[in-house]
Amino acid sequence: MQLSVIVPVYNVEKYLPRCLDSLLRQGMEAGEYEIICVNDGSPDGSAAILADYERKHTDLISVITQKNGGPSAARNTGMLLARGEYLIFIDSDDYVIDGAFRYLYDHFCAEKKPDVLHFQYKMVFTDGVTLVDPDAKPDGEILFDGDGTEFFNKQGLSPYVWTKFYRHQFLLEHHLKFEIVVFEDNLFNFDVFRLHPRLVIVSCNVNRYEQCNGGSIMRTVNKERVLVQLNDLYFHFTLMYRYLESEETPDLAPAARRLLLSHHCTFRDKLCHISLTRDEWSRYTRLLRPRGIALLERQKEPTLLGRVIKWLKNRSLRSYPIYRLTYWLYVYVFEGRVRKMIVGH
Repeated sequence: MQLSVIVPVYNVEKYLPRCLDSLLRQGMEAGEYEIICVNDGSPDGSAAILADYERKHTDLISVITQKNGGPSAARNTGMLLARGEYLIFIDSDDYVIDGAFRYLYDHFCAEKKPDVLHFQYKMVFTDGVTLVDPDAKPDGEILFDGDGTEFFNKQGLSPYVWTKFYRHQFLLEHHLKFEIVVFEDNLFNFDVFRLHPRLVIVSCNVNRYEQCNGGSIMRTVNKERVLVQLNDLYFHFTLMYRYLESEETPDLAPAARRLLLSHHCTFRDKLCHISLTRDEWSRYTRLLRPRGIALLERQKEPTLLGRVIKWLKNRSLRSYPIYRLTYWLYVYVFEGRVRKMIVGH
């Protein structure tokens, strides 16, 4: 079997049929690929949709239901059952253009056998509707073929696991799996690219990344969920600092520093999206520590507005009154304006 497509499913009844329909139009037959859907305890109508698709496509689609554990747990379950030479992890609110997987495997995997094949994606704002994109073709060319560690360290790479085919045996040999945290793609790919995989990057633009899913785990402004995310980010900080401070010369020091800065920024920004008491604010800002705050303050912003917003965000980590002001601005000014610009309401 050439490919296993692993799809974590949670609270996506509006988007799931579109995703599954696109995966069934990949130009591959039963026996060449499989679609493993992991129902992660979804409380909506996703289970019924999955059961219907599994009944109609028993030779292609298999459904596993488990207690809610997040996308990492769902992906790990899918990996245990996968039989394909290559794996890809697709988010169930996204979709893939027709024939993409057939083209990618035949042109870049069948002979070259990369450990990781990386391709491109396009953001879409369709709110569950398939983008009318008649000119979308999976065609493309090789942009890079070589040591993945060297490329990842020097230039960086999109962390998303749904823009990559992973050679199954490579993951098994190195006992790689997802950590049960948010932003799990970053840690998974960091572990992959520290192992000197053969990386092939191609220009094929095949994935469509939905931006209007208000139920997405990364867009749900729920205080308890955000606090869990902040704790998970602190776990990321700890791992990256430990890596940078190890006695051995790290292979991926620049990549680790980029990841640290990215997650420090995310941590700081998420604080501005929830209402914290003074005690909560003190507890969570302490997680960044002076070293992390200094890292954020060294960022460069090209515009005056960007510098003002950055100053507000950074001062929010040092002053509770400024934090409250910044929270108010995000909730009543920034968020509303950005949402109107993006989705028109």
